[in-house]
Amino acid sequence: MTEIKIRDLALDRGGFRLGPIDLSIRGGTATILLGPTGAGKTTLVRAVAGFLGLRRGSVEVDGAPVDREPPERRRFGFVPPGLGLFPDRRVARNVRYPLDIAGVREAGKEARRWMEHFDLLGLAQRYPHELSSGQRQRVAMARALAGHPRFLLWDEPLSALDVESRDVLIRLVREVIEDEGLPLLLVTHDPTTAISLGSRLAVIEEGRIRFEGRPDELARGPLDRFTARFLGYENLYTPSELAIASDLPLVAALARIAGPGGLCVPPEAVRWGTERWAGDSSARVRSVRWNSPAWSIDLQLGSLPIHVVGAHEIPSVRTGATVGVGIDLGKVKPLEGSSGPAI
Repeated sequence: MTEIKIRDLALDRGGFRLGPIDLSIRGGTATILLGPTGAGKTTLVRAVAGFLGLRRGSVEVDGAPVDREPPERRRFGFVPPGLGLFPDRRVARNVRYPLDIAGVREAGKEARRWMEHFDLLGLAQRYPHELSSGQRQRVAMARALAGHPRFLLWDEPLSALDVESRDVLIRLVREVIEDEGLPLLLVTHDPTTAISLGSRLAVIEEGRIRFEGRPDELARGPLDRFTARFLGYENLYTPSELAIASDLPLVAALARIAGPGGLCVPPEAVRWGTERWAGDSSARVRSVRWNSPAWSIDLQLGSLPIHVVGAHEIPSVRTGATVGVGIDLGKVKPLEGSSGPAI
């Protein structure tokens, strides 16, 4: 299977500095590049695809450098954020485009194979503006794969999709990369997408990789505030926030185990109810709202807001009520300092 290695990649673009970046992506696996707007995700993908020049470093396919080759010779499939579909071409002609320019003799047959895989045969004669967001995404993916790429780059693919369309597309893409032995680098700011599709995660901030590894390694390992936030953790508190509320015994206990960057209290670590338990604190219910597939409940513990695991049934409390709250300290995650070494 094809293996992609990104070695010591660095570039400057305007006032932004990317790198050095080192990543390895094996065939049949997806590496998810996760980070906020401006972190360097799209810059990295465009550099790997060959659209941006490097200051140093290399991109290798099975040990052979390709970073001096133009984009069209790298045989990388690239799906940009805007998808890049030709508005004046129907679905069938969009999908077969890379086959036509490569002079493939049975371009129509091969394009049909990919349209069938992505359930596009019934849409073959439609134009992109006649399609839904999910359908356009499937067309873009079918076109990228029709050219038999050695590597697939996918930039912010799912941000405009509803949950059902996103889940369908993730399933189809997972099948393709596993069946074809294709390495995938996917850019997103959505941790849900990252964890559901990625074999490995790469968390990027300010042009540097802060973590690279399996999702379970990231969840188990040391966390800083940045990484915890992009993993979807809630209830993140700095040392100063804990100090302000430390007159409460429960918060004082949290402060004692906090790391240099504070700590994270996962919602499942919080127990609460209308009766107080010995040694626990009281909290006020800030909000009760439906957040499918369950009710979402927010509490106020002194000056600390706390999100707790909701219930599928209508909760027996209302906004403004006082409840007892306790925290399983064994499930609390201390946070590394943001000024420390990258994880």
